[in-house]
This record gives sequence, structure tokens and C-alpha cells, in this order.
Amino acid sequence: MYSRQTKLFGILGFPLGHTLSPWIHNHLFSLSGFDGVYLVFEDQFWDEKGVSSLLDLKVEGVSVTIPFKEWAFSVADTACEASAQMKASNTLCFADGKISAHNTDGEGAIRSILKENKKLLSPEDSSSILVIGSGGSAKGILFSLVRKLKENAANHLTSIHSSLPKGKIRILARNKSAVMEIIRSLNAEELISSISKEEAMEERKNISLTIHTTPVGMKGVGGEPILNRDFFHKHSTLFDIVYNPLETDLVKEAKTKKAKIIPGYSMLLYQGIRQFELFTKMEVEKKWIGKIESILLKELKKRK
Repeated sequence: MYSRQTKLFGILGFPLGHTLSPWIHNHLFSLSGFDGVYLVFEDQFWDEKGVSSLLDLKVEGVSVTIPFKEWAFSVADTACEASAQMKASNTLCFADGKISAHNTDGEGAIRSILKENKKLLSPEDSSSILVIGSGGSAKGILFSLVRKLKENAANHLTSIHSSLPKGKIRILARNKSAVMEIIRSLNAEELISSISKEEAMEERKNISLTIHTTPVGMKGVGGEPILNRDFFHKHSTLFDIVYNPLETDLVKEAKTKKAKIIPGYSMLLYQGIRQFELFTKMEVEKKWIGKIESILLKELKKRK
């Protein structure tokens, strides 16, 4: 039951007919006993309308999805480090007349990768990581990826540069200027480099983790995967952040070569968990995560 004390949260974006965020947050409210409700605020003109209508409704926080992540950062009074560097945010919190911006995409991706195989981000692993795309999701993931790799290296050895090979992260994207801007903003010229499709094919044996961040493969989105089955091998791990459908064409191609798969819904789950913690100031218990994952997977299977 909802009352005047029920706190309001939601998601901004367009279109939002596919969103699973309400499933995650409302079930977390139920499991935690937090008096909150998470709604869908679908509008293609948020960047023109602004957030005044949300403030009038006393909304306390929102998730932000495409195409408004850059706009979300621009309206905030304060921003977390990831948002500030990437100039994109997927979370806004409203408190004490101020708007704070956060980006939980990267943290969600890192938790998904570590759950699958911690060695993929180990400083002892000399293989490369390939990131496909240079949009908002790629930016958030790359920020957290660089930070985690440097953190692991610093814990492993006193010298970061002696344990992280040059060009550890390769970015494959059509927009080369966007790639260079990402590298510059992260101050990671030695760690990140651009790569072509042809070069990626040549280096495929040394690429252990591939992270696909573009909408290609998403239900209702056209386009062919930039890589095919010939790129993958049995030592590959593919993390396609598209979660609807559960198996994209790229995932199907990778499976034919017996590559390991990190499901896209895993990032959705973990970035949502971090948002819940920002919204409520509560910590999500481990036992809740398995329950939410089961609910999420069940709903995704219904949408095939």
C-alpha cells in the first residue's frame, strides 16, 4: 500500500516500453521494506522540459537512460567522479534543493565481469580487453575499467606501469574522434588505444574479454554485428550489454566458438542495485540479489 509518506522514484527516457528497471527497484523496495515506488516517466523532450515537474511531484531520484545521459549531467549541481569525467550520468538524486548526478553503468559492468571471472581484470593477465562502441555506456564502462585495472595493479605491484601493458584496452568504434576524446578525458593514452576491425581480427588470440556497448542486436534495432564468429575462440569471453533479447546475434556467433558469455542483464541488475543504494542510503543484502536476478530472468524469458 502507498501513502503520502511513500517516496517516489522513477526512470526517464524515450522510448521506455522495454524497461525492466521498475521490476528491479520495486522488488528491492518490497524485499527491503523501504516505503518507495518506482515509476516510468516516458517523454522524448526531457532535455527541453527540465526537471521542474519531477520536483513538483517530490520525486527523490531517477534513473536516466538514452538519449538523456549527457543532459542529466548538465542539469546537476554536483557530480560523481565518473559523471564528471565522462560528462554523462544515468542517475539523478534530488535532496535539499540540489541535484546530484551519478553514473552506475561502469560499476555494474565491473561487478558483472568479476562475478564471471576475476582473472579477466587481473594485472597478471597480459591479454587485451576490446571495447566495442564509444557512446554513453562505453564511457561509463571505460572509466570504471581503467580505475579497476589501475587499482588492481597498484595492489599487485608498486609500479602501475610495470604491470599494465601499453594498449591493454582497445576501442573499436566508427567515431574515431569520440574515441580520442574518451582517451584524453581519462588521461589514459598509454592504457587505451583505438583499433580497427582488421586489427582486431589479427589480434583476436590475445583478446580475452570483449565488451559490446552499442545498441546493435537490441530488439527493434537494426544493424549487423561488427564482428562475426571468426573473431571468437574457446578462450574468449563476450560481454554484450544488450539484454533484450537474451541472446543477440553476436552472442550466438560467439557461442558457436564455445566462448564464455557474460549476460547483458547482469549489468542492468548491478547498476540498478547501486542506484537503489544511492536512492535509499541502504545496502543491498546478498540474499536479495539472487531473488532479483531470478525475477529479472523470468521476465526477460517472457519477452522473447
